[in-house]
Order: sequence, then C-alpha cells, then structure tokens
Amino acid sequence: MLMLFVSACKKNFSSDQFEDGKLVVLAEISALDTVKIPIGKTIKVENGSLIRFEKVNDATVTITENNTTSWVLQPNYSAQYINNPTSVFTNKKRFKAGASYRIDINHPTLGLVSATTYIPLLPRLNRVDTFGTQFNGKEVLGAKITWRDSLDLDEYYIIEAVKELVKNNHFFIYRGKRYSYDEKSGKDFYETVKSTPGLKVMTDTVSLNKYTRLDLFTEDDQSENAKIDKLSNPFRRIFFLDHFFNGETYNTTIYIDKQFFVDPKQKGRVRLQLKSVSKDLYDYLKLYEKYKTDFGSVPTTQLVSPTGNVDNGLGVFGGSAKRERLYYFDVLL
Repeated sequence: MLMLFVSACKKNFSSDQFEDGKLVVLAEISALDTVKIPIGKTIKVENGSLIRFEKVNDATVTITENNTTSWVLQPNYSAQYINNPTSVFTNKKRFKAGASYRIDINHPTLGLVSATTYIPLLPRLNRVDTFGTQFNGKEVLGAKITWRDSLDLDEYYIIEAVKELVKNNHFFIYRGKRYSYDEKSGKDFYETVKSTPGLKVMTDTVSLNKYTRLDLFTEDDQSENAKIDKLSNPFRRIFFLDHFFNGETYNTTIYIDKQFFVDPKQKGRVRLQLKSVSKDLYDYLKLYEKYKTDFGSVPTTQLVSPTGNVDNGLGVFGGSAKRERLYYFDVLL
C-alpha cells in the first residue's frame, strides 16, 4: 500500500524545514507489498523562502535484501503516480517479513544516498472485537484489539486506520474469456448469452490507490500517545512499546471516528491495521504525531524535519509488517 507523499499537487514548505538540493526518501516498506519507493529532491523557490519537492527520474536506485540479493528499481510513469509530488520507483519483487533491506540511490548531481532498515516478523494478532459507541459525544467504532508479543525482542507497535477508496468492477466469463459487464458492449453481449448454464455476473472490488486517514482515540495510558497529547484528543496513530508486556498477551481498545465511513462520493472500505515496525520508522512517525501531521508531509509551523535514517539525504526508510481487518460501511453496487 503506497500512502507516502500522496498529494494532488507539489507542496511548498518554509525553507528552514528542509535543506536545499537534497534527495528525500519517505518510504515505509511493508512485508508482502511490492516495491514502491517515493523519491524526490528539495529545491528552494521564491527567493529561497520556500522549499518545493520535485520528481527525480534520473537516479539509479537499488534495493538489497539480507546483504545478498539486489534489485534495480525503475521510475514508474503510470497514471496512478502522475500527481505524486515525487517520483515513485518500483519493482515487481515483494518485501519479506524478518528481512533486512538497504537502499542505494545514486544521482548524477546530488550524489549517493543510502539507508538500511529491518522488516519485523508479522505481529501475532489474536482477535479484534468491534462495537458501535460514542467517545466524547462523537459517533465512533470501538475496536478491542488483542495480540501476543514476542519474548526477548524489543518490538514497536502502531495501530492505524484508513479508508481505502475502491470501485466494483462487474464481469462475466464466457467460454474462458472475461467480459466487462460495466461496458455497453459487454452488457449487450451478456443479454445474448445469459441463458448459458452457469453463466453469471461477478463482482471484483478494485482499489483506487487513494486513502483517507481516520482519526483514532484511545484511553490507554500505557500507550505512548499519553506522553504526546491529552488522550481526549484524536490521533492519527496509536503507539505502543512492549516494555511492560514483553512476551505476553496485550489488549487495548481504540475508537475510530466514523465521519468518513459512509460517503456516496468516495466509497470504500475501512482498513484497521496492527503493525510491528522498525525503530527508525516508529521514532519518525511518533515525532510527526506530536505535531499532528501526516506521514509524507510537513506542518505549516516552523517544525524542523525529523532526523531520519537516510545518509546524505532526508527522510526515512523504515520497515513494517501488518495484520489488518477490513470493514465495509458504504454500499458498493
């Protein structure tokens, strides 16, 4: 799932937030996902008062897995990334849980940038029990999440929820060939063969690769959020260290704002995720949470960019492994 640097236009930020002329990597690499790495560069504009992200298509990008196997990534020019403020470099390979990764970016003028990270093992999610309720007078979906921590490992957990925009494609298969029922030609052809035994219109739910982050609430004072802000306030992510439940089963209840659950203009499904993440990603996202800003963007205040793990560049290259539950509230026809 690519949720990094998603934007309809190039974003401008005050010049003290980022250095000029630097490569920027903001990548959460997740187990089982295909390789998608957003890479851009910073350029000062308006007499140096603003920084703008621009695409970088002339870099050589390599990913190395477990210090052995390497893949070369290519800039992806497909329509789904055309509005991203950065370039997106891709490869059909998939990331693995429990593996280490290194990224090397060689740019003809900005030099060599590198970073390393580790994708943890998949978290052991036991169950999720959901219920409708209110939190501070707001209609929310409650979710009691129970998982088992690994013994003798420092683990970093993040809970988050997004609404993924989707559409339903309708189709049928006749004599081994797939036809679109959404197109007039396909629908007309179906009318001529619909008496064929076993023929039926089927539905395929397809992601539009667009996401809306959903506000979360927690009353758990063991969460790191208790150190960030008042627990009565909404968060984008809920953070947990395993220091106080190492090797044990832990449960917590979070509440998801239902504001965007049903939207006839933006139909989709809710993805509730429990992630085990690398320390570098955990620290980076927690600092952004403190300033109420989303991953891949910078607050409009004078916040200096968090220190990441990208050598000779800016941003973060972090690993995650997730378990998730999908919930449908929109009526998808």
